[in-house]
Amino acid sequence: MKKLSILNVSLILLIALSLAFTNKAKAEDGYQLFDKVVLVVNGEPVLKSDLEFAKNWYNIKDDKEAEEKIIDSLLLAQQARRMGISVSPQEVDNAVLNIAKANGIDDLETFKKKLEDSGISYSKLKEFLARDMLANRLLHLYMREKASKGIIEGTKENVKTVKLIFISKNRPDYQEVLSKLDKELNKNNFSEFASKYSDDKFTAENKGLIGEIKKGDLVKELDEAIFSHKAGDIFKVETNEGTYFIYIEKEENKLIPKPEMSEKEVEKLKKEYDLLLKKLKEQAVIQRLG
Repeated sequence: MKKLSILNVSLILLIALSLAFTNKAKAEDGYQLFDKVVLVVNGEPVLKSDLEFAKNWYNIKDDKEAEEKIIDSLLLAQQARRMGISVSPQEVDNAVLNIAKANGIDDLETFKKKLEDSGISYSKLKEFLARDMLANRLLHLYMREKASKGIIEGTKENVKTVKLIFISKNRPDYQEVLSKLDKELNKNNFSEFASKYSDDKFTAENKGLIGEIKKGDLVKELDEAIFSHKAGDIFKVETNEGTYFIYIEKEENKLIPKPEMSEKEVEKLKKEYDLLLKKLKEQAVIQRLG
């Protein structure tokens, strides 16, 4: 049976951009700026220029279809950030350089100039690329757990089953909730408190469960803290956005699926992907202003 890469499952693939975009009138960084807000996703605005760029980025012509692509990518990226998943600036630069090399250019400065000469915003390219990489990383984490059930082949790796409670600094009762969790939180009530107090609604619906984490999946401060603790530990990590209370439910060496799967397995994960997006959209506040 034909095998497909697990990357195909994510549907947020990195696209090798062609330099043959339609020329646009250039502003300071080489792209015509439209400051009209056409869409707001969970408080994050999407400009007319974002919509026009998305049509080229995703190679589609219809405005509505482009809006849906942006919404999907934004929702996944927002959820990734809430779960402590990140993409470093260096990773984004490396991805841009790979696109440049695919177009026969070996350095970023030359590539940037070529983009600007073609009326393409370099900053917008990096913004879209970073967001899709972030969304893709969330999907890999989410899909890996789904794909690992029942597998007999793969690579054995140390994984930890992790639950979290995220308390945002933006909430008015931030200090009050922190104090309560500091005093009362334990492994017996962690699931209940996650459902009641966590500002990450997606994991809150799953009683705080992120899933199975392997080293490198999350941002550095969460990653280092999780892999310096053992199963049964509850601890907290302070970040600029808020405080994470983390419970390591269990730890094991587990088979991680090979990167190739059958078409049937891919189709199964496609359904899981659709369910994930459906849930995120049900929780989202989306305003269409265009």
